[in-house]
Amino acid sequence: MKEYDVVVIGAGSGGLVAATTANRKGLKVALLEKNKIGGECTHYGCIPSKALLHSIKMYEATKHLTENYGLNGLTIYGKPDFSALMEHVNRIVQDVYSNETPEIFEGQGIDVFVNRTGASFIDKNTVTIGDEIMTFKYAVICTGSSPQEIHMPGSDEIEFLHNENFWSIRKLPESVLFVGGGVISAEMGQALARFGSKVTILDRNPRILQAVDDEVAKTMIEIFKNGGVEIICPAELKRFRNEMGSVVVSYLQNGQEKEVSAESIFLAIGRQPNVAGLDLEKAGIIFSEKGINTNSNLQTSAPNIYACGDVTSPFKFTHAASYQANIVIENILTGNTLQNDLSVFPWAIFTEPEIAHVGLSEKQAKEKFGDKVAVFKVDANLDRFVTDKKTTGFLKVIFDAENFVIGAEGIGAHAGEWIQLLTIAIKNKIPAESFSNTIFPYPTYSEIVKKAFTRYLRTKV
Repeated sequence: MKEYDVVVIGAGSGGLVAATTANRKGLKVALLEKNKIGGECTHYGCIPSKALLHSIKMYEATKHLTENYGLNGLTIYGKPDFSALMEHVNRIVQDVYSNETPEIFEGQGIDVFVNRTGASFIDKNTVTIGDEIMTFKYAVICTGSSPQEIHMPGSDEIEFLHNENFWSIRKLPESVLFVGGGVISAEMGQALARFGSKVTILDRNPRILQAVDDEVAKTMIEIFKNGGVEIICPAELKRFRNEMGSVVVSYLQNGQEKEVSAESIFLAIGRQPNVAGLDLEKAGIIFSEKGINTNSNLQTSAPNIYACGDVTSPFKFTHAASYQANIVIENILTGNTLQNDLSVFPWAIFTEPEIAHVGLSEKQAKEKFGDKVAVFKVDANLDRFVTDKKTTGFLKVIFDAENFVIGAEGIGAHAGEWIQLLTIAIKNKIPAESFSNTIFPYPTYSEIVKKAFTRYLRTKV
């Protein structure tokens, strides 16, 4: 029987950081994986989706060469091959995976076990995978999450698309209905509409993009509609049925039952934690349908077993899993000196234009501090936005009474990049004066951040 200091279960974003960090700190590490090293992000999430979005963004740009770029006389003939595009995406995935193969981590001194049966606990100090049984001082569960399933009349007869199986298709659906109005539907729906699919997004909420600021969401919804994306909400799903090569979806809206049909149905109604088959009960680990219960140190109810990433966190992002993995290993080494603090957590939605957020929203800030907060909005009309024909959007920065930033949200070109400046400002409590006095390169997108600080300080004179 093999013995380890740390056994990491799950080799996605969190698991890879946990395993490599523990190994670098001198611990004997085993890395256990059920499917592919790299996990959801590399194979089904961030990497393939961003490769696809970038290619379709380039395709969209070719449609406007004259009016947006002054490239008169150029004509683009024909339509790109969707199958070739998907093969390109697959090559990008393989390029990333080439740096995440089992051999690479084994070369670093980590024992890697990949087996379709997956890992399962025997007790709080023993785990098995395949024919291997091993003991550990500590374990880290990083098994991630999977697309949430749906169960209602007719659903068993439908071959739904979701963010995992989508990457295996090679024919562009003529029409796609996205069920759910969150990040995946926003990014993929806009992309497929630009490539030629008739796209509909159906959601049970009053509007799509519920996690987004009202004004930001309103702007993005208008962009979607102008781009041919139909939005149906609020709508309560009732049933599915196959009919002559299409799927007919029945839904209830304003007390009336209606129908919409599409060639393909893309399910994007949320994520479910990957806990099946782990036999968590045998290790004394408490969990629910939301995932594994952890304390502020990311310990489970079994004190020597930790969990991080999608399997425990409401923030289902790669960068949340990586951050938490570092916290876990540090806590193993130091006796739980660090806490999982996601109060200043940036995230982005990679639509066109991008959406980004960090800290408190305008609504949250006003609920918490009342009229003591100041909100400053800067439109995306600074020179770099103008030169690049990217003037749709704005940034809101929220200040407290002491001139510190407590939140920011925006929509615009490269919003996912400039939001990080505001993350640093909030995390390190940088005064508005310091940011305003900092020299920014000209012309850059990030000047929109400095502009917000400068405008705020003018009101304090």
